[in-house]
Amino acid sequence: MIYLARQFSAVLMLTSLSASTVLSQSPPAEGARHALIVCGLTGDAAHRTLFSGTIETLYAALTAHHEFMPDNVTVLWSDAKAEGDGAALATSRGPATREALAEVAAGLATKLQPKDVLWVFVLGHAHYDGKNSWLNLPGPDLNQTDFGNLFAGISCREQVFFMTTAVSGFFIKPLSKPGRVVISATEADREVNETIFPHKLAAGLNEPPPYLEFDLDGDGRLSLLDLYLWAARETAQEYATEMLLATEHSLLDDNGDGRGSEVQVDFLSEELGGRLTAQRKAPLVVSGDGAAARRVLLSYPSSPPSPDVTKE
Repeated sequence: MIYLARQFSAVLMLTSLSASTVLSQSPPAEGARHALIVCGLTGDAAHRTLFSGTIETLYAALTAHHEFMPDNVTVLWSDAKAEGDGAALATSRGPATREALAEVAAGLATKLQPKDVLWVFVLGHAHYDGKNSWLNLPGPDLNQTDFGNLFAGISCREQVFFMTTAVSGFFIKPLSKPGRVVISATEADREVNETIFPHKLAAGLNEPPPYLEFDLDGDGRLSLLDLYLWAARETAQEYATEMLLATEHSLLDDNGDGRGSEVQVDFLSEELGGRLTAQRKAPLVVSGDGAAARRVLLSYPSSPPSPDVTKE
């Protein structure tokens, strides 16, 4: 009886939303979907296990749930391959050197068509020298400006960059351009500690909570904005649970101004560093950072049936 009551309540919650704010979950638009997963040197054995697990989770999520064909997912994994590695590492094209990244980026610039999609994930370690943020790669490291230049020539309808290392906020400005979503795990500041965000992000893509719990902006559909908000909330929650000072604050830029925003502050409770209270409800993001991410719809988990949902 409790289960049925909860299900009935969930249906009422969805159908009671106004037609102006409830939007239908649409299938991905036509066009090939490409992804690039990059991981620099992981360091010790424990971090190899951590990052390899997260990369396998990302690969499984993209290929099983988010319409990416395995042949269109490129992995650059910088550690030696080992027995027992999963499908993602087994298909790796090799280490994420500067040269390898340049080659892959140039290939994508040539291959991508106007209707195509590109998602780029960058994991691993990084450091800050007081002026630049550097991805720690095999061979010479790569700073934010050079990384941004590699992808300056990319042109397709949907571009999403997930920069999930420490001091990754510095990558937002050189990557920013109209029509592109750039997400970082940290602010453009001295947030130099190892990040939790990439592992929460992978979990949200592969095993998200039930639909209504994942729809954090309450607009009746699941979007890249919901994924970002959920990963940011789960990251903040882990710091709070462990009673640790939060050393990472993720940012999102999708209006092309090169300045990331902590969009999540309006969706996090005060205990997690946000502004959400019983009296202050989360807003519907219709402009500024987050608006474009809200238009990037996810196909997993599937939409609950509702005859009253209308399409934007």
